Amino acid sequence: MVDAHRDAVEADLIRAGVRLRDVGSESFNWHDLLVLVRQSPRESALMSVMHPEVARWGQGEFLLAELIDLASLLLWAKTKDGAKNRNRPRPYPRPGVDDPGSRRVSGHAVPMNEVRDRLRALRTQNQGR
Repeated sequence: MVDAHRDAVEADLIRAGVRLRDVGSESFNWHDLLVLVRQSPRESALMSVMHPEVARWGQGEFLLAELIDLASLLLWAKTKDGAKNRNRPRPYPRPGVDDPGSRRVSGHAVPMNEVRDRLRALRTQNQGR
């Protein structure tokens, strides 16, 4: 990891008051380096390089996105579209959260008698096992 992200590790170590060249000394051993790397805070240079979305989005950012969504909904509710429950505003994009409006379901309607026949066939098939 140090080879892959040397600059970020060194920047975090300098902020902690040590240098990479000090690793292996009595005052800063390999376990100390391991602890610093494993416990890197969200705002660290190492986290910014390895997981940029995580580094940028903390609790405050998620709460702010929630406020933006609520304000959008309140404004939308006072419009003609809001009164008719159409063109609902999309939520502010967040890392790791899929936009529910981006998924589309395609296909065609199936008559109810065909649905019943398919379900009956599945039940019969499962009972035979």
